[in-house]
Amino acid sequence: MLFSNKNTGMARDDYERFVMPIQGRMVDCVWRIVRDSHETEDVVQEALVHIMQRFGEVRKHPNPTALLLRICANKALDHLRRRDSRRDAMDRLATLPHPAGSTPSQELALADERSLILDFVRTLPQREAEAITLHALEELDYAAVAASMGCAESTVRVLVGRARERFRKEFRSEQGPSPKSRISTPTGT
Repeated sequence: MLFSNKNTGMARDDYERFVMPIQGRMVDCVWRIVRDSHETEDVVQEALVHIMQRFGEVRKHPNPTALLLRICANKALDHLRRRDSRRDAMDRLATLPHPAGSTPSQELALADERSLILDFVRTLPQREAEAITLHALEELDYAAVAASMGCAESTVRVLVGRARERFRKEFRSEQGPSPKSRISTPTGT
């Protein structure tokens, strides 16, 4: 049995009470990365198994919610690395819903910006990508990101700052002023 006390040192009810309240956020986190509902389900299941196997460690973490979201993000990134290269990121982005009332040119600009941001985040070193994803896209504050990543808050600030600086340099040198985005604009938190 998957949820036996003998194998995991916990009861199924404990696990469900701990994970269920944030399962929706976990799904959202994974979907933002993989952009496919079926693949999201698979990745979330993989993350839940990982969490269950390490439930004792997760429960003792200073910020277990941030850790669960980090596990989900890491599993999603791993999934993208393993996925066939023939699936193009542009195909996933083209299916994103756009704000109501926007013009076709605004929709195209938004899709281009999303594509640039996601492509850029994939080029960052892993720690910078984790920090900027959790802070800017998942909207966690620096303290929560630090707890999730197991490092000091100042380290997270440096990683996010480096990612933002790389973003600014990349887009100033190639395309003039950088696009207005949550990654390039400091949030003050």
